[in-house]
Amino acid sequence: MNALRGYIREGINVACIMGAGDMLAQMGIQKKSISEWDAGRTIRFSALGLLLVGPVMRKWYGTLETLVKKDQPPIMRGIKKMLWDQVCFAPPFTLALSFLVPFVNGENTDVIIERIKDKYFFILSRNYMLWPPSQIINFTFVPLNYQVIFVQCIALLWNCYLALILNKD
Repeated sequence: MNALRGYIREGINVACIMGAGDMLAQMGIQKKSISEWDAGRTIRFSALGLLLVGPVMRKWYGTLETLVKKDQPPIMRGIKKMLWDQVCFAPPFTLALSFLVPFVNGENTDVIIERIKDKYFFILSRNYMLWPPSQIINFTFVPLNYQVIFVQCIALLWNCYLALILNKD
């Protein structure tokens, strides 16, 4: 039961932060007024956080904890976890979000696939500018129970960026 509560808690936390990122994208960057704000888009983006991103990240971080031996200096563990994360997790997870965000917003699958062909490597290259140093800090200094929320605080801006790139407006 505690494990389930942990997944639910992470899902709720991530949903709130992803929703805030989408609202920031719409109102802060796209300069939409409250009446122009697409609340449905924000809710759908948040739902992905609740149902997918939060639980998947919690599971992944637990897996990383078992993959990287604990008998090493913390900085080495942090670097190794970051490498696992950025080599094995980031590419397919970025691909999944690149498909799912426009899909839940009702876009045509063929259009989504073309956008992925056009933007996936660009998004992934931007991922590699932000996340490796952030993850080294996360995996080295942040306790496991707080790693998902730490990442989501950084992800507020990343989610804003993704919302802008992955939503056609």
